[in-house]
Amino acid sequence: MGVDDLSADLSGTRRSGPGSDGVSMLLADDHALFAEALQLRLSREPDLRPVAVAYTVAQARARLVRDRPDVVVLDMAFGDGGALPLVEHVREVSPRSGVVLLTEVTAVDAVVAALRCGARGWLPKTVGSAELVRAIRGVHRGEAWLPPELLGRVLPELLGGGPGTDPLAVLTAREREVLQCMVDGLDRPRIARQLRVSTNTVRSHTQNILAKLGVHSTLESVALALRHGVRGTRR
Repeated sequence: MGVDDLSADLSGTRRSGPGSDGVSMLLADDHALFAEALQLRLSREPDLRPVAVAYTVAQARARLVRDRPDVVVLDMAFGDGGALPLVEHVREVSPRSGVVLLTEVTAVDAVVAALRCGARGWLPKTVGSAELVRAIRGVHRGEAWLPPELLGRVLPELLGGGPGTDPLAVLTAREREVLQCMVDGLDRPRIARQLRVSTNTVRSHTQNILAKLGVHSTLESVALALRHGVRGTRR
């Protein structure tokens, strides 16, 4: 969903909302221009009120505790370690909030990990605003929402869920510590401080983790870790 698409939807008269009967929303995205345009677009829907925005993980956590929104729309790349730790946090502090992830990521491991963490919707950022609104309403009703092209790939993984080889077994104890820090959303300098090593050492460990797990990004490694039972430790 591009900014042009959103801006085009802003024409016309803004309708009045239903007040307290509306679906309360939280948008969490560190791309301010996109987030503000999306906020304006969603605010035009009579049943989506209020629509709050968080630009940082700290703001999102504070809003969750204070507002307990009905639906959270979350950028998958939000935060240093990606959005999955925040999805878990939503489940803990506001379990009735439905989570819709907006993302460019289509890796099955990432989708499955997000669903197992508690997300109920997964949509690409290229989706049209009308489709996003339908997804938000569906998730608020308790439905799951996945693009058809992903559903067939994700369902076997969700339904399988049987025991198998633990891919994390190839990691050393120190690499597991670094991976845990990544799941907790720490960036490299903060990992270095916590583990009392240099940032170059953290970089080397991170490269080893990606190579051993056969993934190409921190996001994918976090998704794989969450899928295999690693959970965030920061509150």
